[in-house]
This record gives sequence, structure tokens and C-alpha cells, in this order.
Amino acid sequence: MLNIRLQINIFARLVFFVTAYLLAGVVSAAESIDVENRLLIIENLAQYSYRWDGKDSIGFAELFTEDGEMERRLAGELASGSLVQGKAAILDYAQRSHQGRLADRQTRHHFSGITFLELTSAQAVTENMALITHQTAGSNPAFISSSGIYRISWRKTSQGWKMTRRILFSDSFTPQ
Repeated sequence: MLNIRLQINIFARLVFFVTAYLLAGVVSAAESIDVENRLLIIENLAQYSYRWDGKDSIGFAELFTEDGEMERRLAGELASGSLVQGKAAILDYAQRSHQGRLADRQTRHHFSGITFLELTSAQAVTENMALITHQTAGSNPAFISSSGIYRISWRKTSQGWKMTRRILFSDSFTPQ
């Protein structure tokens, strides 16, 4: 797991420095900080997938602030029992999920299309599409378990960018 994190970290920093080099003299210091913040948030978003899918409950919870929240919405409404409030509760939820309902399967969170709805030096809001697959010993190939859009609110802390609120808007197509 550390090897993957190190590779992601090195890649993100390499992209940052190559971009900065190519745009030297064209990009202001503020724009450079903006690019760096975007890359750091994207790196943490990648860690969300690796930590959850690797059943690293402690590492997953560390992505959130102490007052962080997670929730899931169906057709715009809060899904019953989906609101999890506080880092300790997020850790408990992750441990129960990894040791319980997900113990017999490999999950994969496939993220794409990240957009920044808001970005300041202290906070951000992102959205990205997600396709979640599961694979059990008896299922080959993996099957789609869920899909939707993640909206994540971020806060810059002394430990880096952390999630304050993660909402999964689960796809629920309704014909019109």
C-alpha cells in the first residue's frame, strides 16, 4: 500500500513541477498555488479509492476532518441510515463495512471527471463521477454495484486537505 501511495505522490508532484516549468513566467504565484492545491486534492481523492478498496479503515478515516460527514442520497433524498457524522463514526462505519458486508468481496471505486465547483486557499468543493464495482470469489468478471456523483467539501488543515463532507448522489434514473 505504501508503494502505491508513494507512486501517486511522486506522480502528482512531477505533474506539478512539469506544469510549473512549462508555464514559468506565464503563471503567477497565486495561480501556481491554485494548481498545487488542485493536485493535492486530486491526490487525496485517489487515496479515497485506494484506502477504501484496500480495506484500510484507519487510513480512510484519516482523509476526513474530526467533524467530517458522509451521506448518500437517492433521488435527491437522504438515504435512510446513511448519515455518518464525525471521524470516529466514519472509522467505525469503515471497520464494520470492511469486516462485515464487504469482507467477501473486492471493491473498486473508479473515479473520473473531477471538477472544482469552488476553490480558495482554505476550502474547496469538488464533484466527480463514480462507478463502483464488486467482485467475489464466485463472480467473474467484477459487476457494477453502484454509480453516481460524489460531491466533496474540503478544508485545508495543518495536515493538508481533508474532507469535511462527502455526499454520494447515487444514480436513480426516472423516465420522464
